[in-house]
Amino acid sequence: MKAAIIIANYNKRELLKKCLISLKNQTFQDFEVFVVDNGSRDSSVSYVKKKFPKVNLKALSKNTGFAKANNIGIKKALEKDQFKNQLKYILPLNNDIELDPRYLEEMIKAAESYKAKNVKLGVLAAKLYFWENPRLLNTTGTVIQRDGSGMERGFKNLDKGQFDKKSDTFGSCAAAALYTKKMLLDTKFKDPKGFDNFFDNDFFAYYEDLDLNYRSRLKGYEAFFVPKAIGYHLHSATGVSFSPFKSFHVHRNQYYVLIKNFPLPFLLLGFAIMPFRYLFLLISAIIGRGPSAQLKKSAKTAGLFKIVIFSWFEIIKNFRLLLKKRRLIQKDRKVSLRIFNSWFKNYKASWKKMIFD
Repeated sequence: MKAAIIIANYNKRELLKKCLISLKNQTFQDFEVFVVDNGSRDSSVSYVKKKFPKVNLKALSKNTGFAKANNIGIKKALEKDQFKNQLKYILPLNNDIELDPRYLEEMIKAAESYKAKNVKLGVLAAKLYFWENPRLLNTTGTVIQRDGSGMERGFKNLDKGQFDKKSDTFGSCAAAALYTKKMLLDTKFKDPKGFDNFFDNDFFAYYEDLDLNYRSRLKGYEAFFVPKAIGYHLHSATGVSFSPFKSFHVHRNQYYVLIKNFPLPFLLLGFAIMPFRYLFLLISAIIGRGPSAQLKKSAKTAGLFKIVIFSWFEIIKNFRLLLKKRRLIQKDRKVSLRIFNSWFKNYKASWKKMIFD
């Protein structure tokens, strides 16, 4: 029943400290921690070596992004002698999260119960609150839209008990998710250099978890929400909210998700929807409501158009590679078009919340 916890870190020693202490205090202790440091310059590496010598540490020379750092950690866990044969669950964990002491116990217990029912389990989502306001929900699972976008269910909602029951969900934010080893091995692919991609390295950061949720679902795996598995998330501590960096990656990677994972009729529909999305985003920036309005404060109006242009440049540059990945994913698709379409009804994100809230 062993689990591997993978933490990608970049210049956040104090947050990493709190995260590791919360792991040390877990009621379930049959796990190992793998920290992959993305070239930090704030003594994170020396701190982990000194204070947490049992942690498996991989120090990289540069920032490789969230996706690749997690891939390196997952591969390290899968290959570790006297551990890999017992390994069943892999849990990527943001360095800006503190876990309730019973988080792992509740996640593992839920995973084992679904396994006992012969459920083809791929992903479990936890209940995360905002660190700075522990009554405000950060996520209770993932919801999606037809243009390849997604958001966190319950985002910025006060917790009034509305998400206290176990339920299915489309997937999970990778900030604190449980993935089955079987699903990760089943959905991985090799990049042109032969490196195992569990998350897609080309995403660098943001939406790589949504992409994995789709690939898991397309293979027939299911996802569930575990309300008793609780954590506290300092949202976007490494990648600042409403920054041009984050907005560029979210916008570009939305198209990556769409192109790779959507069967042809839904791909065409997704592209047809995008002009309307751009229109609504422009309106939101003008009237001063929503993420676009927040981004406009730091990037200015010209910056908004640059993000779109640079995103499209990247999409065109990588289009052949995206099509190659698409062919592999669609060839191995296990679900019907009817089931694919049902996801947008069962796990529907609100346009209003995504664009104007």
